[in-house]
Amino acid sequence: MKKEFWWLKYPTLILLKEIQKVNKNMDKSIENLKDYIYEILVQEFKEHNCEVILWKKEQDKKVKNNYAIIINPVFLGKLDSKIEEVLKNNKLPEDNEILKESLPEVNPPFAISIGRKVCKNLEIYPELHPNFINLVFIEDNINIHSLSSNTKVQLIRFLMAKLGAFKNIIVPYKGENISENKVILGTLEGGHPSLRIEDLAKRLMVFGSCKEVGGYEEIDWEIKEDVWKKSKIVNSMINLGKFLGEKKLLSEPVEIRNLVKDENLAKLIVRLVNYSRQAEGAFMAFEPEIKPPKELNFMNGIFIVTCSGKYGTVKSNLSYKDLAPIIPLKNGKVGVFKKEKEETIGPSVEAEEFTLPLLEMKEKLDYLPIIGVVHLHRGYKILNPSSKFFYIPIDIREYPPVGCGVDLMQEMSKYAMKKAVEIWEERKKLPYFALFYVPNHGTNIFIFPKDNFNIYEDPFYYFKESVDLKELIFTDVPQV
Repeated sequence: MKKEFWWLKYPTLILLKEIQKVNKNMDKSIENLKDYIYEILVQEFKEHNCEVILWKKEQDKKVKNNYAIIINPVFLGKLDSKIEEVLKNNKLPEDNEILKESLPEVNPPFAISIGRKVCKNLEIYPELHPNFINLVFIEDNINIHSLSSNTKVQLIRFLMAKLGAFKNIIVPYKGENISENKVILGTLEGGHPSLRIEDLAKRLMVFGSCKEVGGYEEIDWEIKEDVWKKSKIVNSMINLGKFLGEKKLLSEPVEIRNLVKDENLAKLIVRLVNYSRQAEGAFMAFEPEIKPPKELNFMNGIFIVTCSGKYGTVKSNLSYKDLAPIIPLKNGKVGVFKKEKEETIGPSVEAEEFTLPLLEMKEKLDYLPIIGVVHLHRGYKILNPSSKFFYIPIDIREYPPVGCGVDLMQEMSKYAMKKAVEIWEERKKLPYFALFYVPNHGTNIFIFPKDNFNIYEDPFYYFKESVDLKELIFTDVPQV
C-alpha cells in the first residue's frame, strides 16, 4: 500500500491497552501476543503516515478527523467443550442454540461501555463507531482456521452480538503462539479471511478510510395500487425471490434475539443499531412503464428494489409491500415514492450502489445500459462457459474489501458497472448478463437490456435459465 492509493484517508489507530477478561483465567502469554500484534500494527500504520494513540484509562489528545480504527483486546480463552464440539463438527445452524446459551456475553456491549467513552474523549463521531473492533483471543483446540465458511460466519455473528462490536478480529492461539501466525477478520457482511498481521493492518486502514454515505428520502408522489400490482417488473422481482429461495441461494434472516440469551441485551442492541434482524441479498430492476412526474423522470421510468431486511422483508418470500419504487438523486441518496394503501419503508442499503452509477452513465450514454442487478452473498463458479454471460475482473489492491453503505463500496460498484458495460459493448452487446465478485462479500449480477420479449417480461429470465442449466453454480464466498 502506498500513498498514491486514492482511498487512503490516513486513519488514526487507537489501541486500547487493557485486555477485557471475559474469562478470568488469563495467562501472561496473552499480554505478549497482544503486544506482538500491536507492534506490527503500529509499525504498518506509522509507515503510512497514520497517527497512533495508545489508550490507557484517560486520554485528552484529540484526533485529527473521524477516520479511525479502535482496537479493544478481549480474552475469551478456552471455549466450553459443547461449543468446540458444535464448531468442530460443522453442525451449524442446527446447533445455534448451544452457541446462544454457552458463548459468554457482556452487557452493556463493549462498544458502549468502552468505545463510547473513547470516542467521546477523543471527539470521534459517531460515538457508536463502526470501526470499534474487538480483538478476541480464543484458545484454539479445533483448528479454527480450517472451520467451514458457514461455521466461521455464524461464530462471528455471535461474537458481534455477545461482545458488542460491528467487526471482530479472532486471534486463535495455541500455547504462546498464534495459530498459523494468522488472525480472522470478521465483518458484518460475513467476511472472514485469515490474514497475517501485516495484511490485517492494511485491511484496517481500508476500513478506517471509509465514510458512510447514501440513505433515502421520501418523495411526495404516489403510485396507484393497481398499477403497482400489475407491473410485470414488480412481479418478476417477486418471482426472482421465490426462485432464489428454491435454489437455496438466500440464507435465512438473522434475528438478534437468536444470538444472545439475555433479553435485555437483545433489546439494547436493537435500540442501538435500530434493527432487530438482517436479511441478506438484494435485487433491483428498471420499470419503464411507471413514469414519475416530469421533473423526476430523468431516468425515463423508475427502479424497483427490495426493501431492507430490518423492516421484516424476506427476500425469498416477497410481497408487494416488500419492494420499493425509487430513483437515484443527485445528492447521493435515493428517493422513495409512495404506494397507494401502503406504508413507505426503506430500500436495501445496496439501492444507492445499484442506481447512482446508472444515473451517471445514462447522462453520458443517453440510454440505460444495465436494467437489473442481483446481489447474493455467494461466490460463483462457471461450469459451462457461455456467450450469454461473462465475468468482470477485480484488483483488490485497487478496490479492497469493504462493507455496504460506504463510499469505497459505491466506488467499487461504479467501477464494476462501468467495466461491465465496456466489456458488453466490446462483445457487440450480445451477452445477457455479467458476474462480478464482490471481495469477501458475494456476487453481483448485472442484467443488460435487450429488445426481447423474455427480457421485457422478466429481466432475470436468462440469468435464471443459466442457473437451471447449471452453466454456473453458486458457492461459499471466496475469502481473500
